[in-house]
Amino acid sequence: MPTTRRWSPGDHVTWTYYTHRHSTRTVRPGTVVLDDHRGIVVWIAPGTEVLLPVLESGAALRRAGDEGMFTEKRVQSKQLWTGNGILMIGLPDRPYSVWLFYKDDGSLGCYYVNLETPLERTEEGVATRDLVLDLVVLPRRDWHYKDEDELEGAERVGYFTPEEAAEIRRAGRTAVKDIESWTYPFDAGFEHFFPDPRWDIPALPEHYAWDLDLTRR
Repeated sequence: MPTTRRWSPGDHVTWTYYTHRHSTRTVRPGTVVLDDHRGIVVWIAPGTEVLLPVLESGAALRRAGDEGMFTEKRVQSKQLWTGNGILMIGLPDRPYSVWLFYKDDGSLGCYYVNLETPLERTEEGVATRDLVLDLVVLPRRDWHYKDEDELEGAERVGYFTPEEAAEIRRAGRTAVKDIESWTYPFDAGFEHFFPDPRWDIPALPEHYAWDLDLTRR
């Protein structure tokens, strides 16, 4: 991830996931917590309007199964981000980002390690491609893989080549080594993060469009 531009705490950015197979995007507007040589940290507040790809019916992609979620037609939806918000941490030299999910009482629920391509900086934030396979890490540091079945489905339908799937699994092993070493950002104290109450909720940039508005569901 190039270091030619930094954002300041409180700046609004978007965190975007795209694919080469579909025109739909996942776009999450967020607020910058910090941005330095270690990477970028972005807070996604509950109630934020986000863009998510869905099936034509408006159902989540996973409803199409481990293969259909990669082959069925997708449309762009606008939705509200629910839950307690997430802290998304992008790293300049790792094939993954780390997300922190918090419980109702503000304590850490889990770390979510999202395998993805290196972050690209854009005019409005960062962008990357999701690699399907993820890991869940609990506060007591035990971990497990998530979505292994979806990666297998993606490989069966040609969404990823066998070589790409093998590279994704290697990225997973890199993440496991970092988890077991408990390196940054796991050791940085983000489990105690609390958003600045003065921050407002960032809006989707005006140039985005969508097929389905699911914010009223």
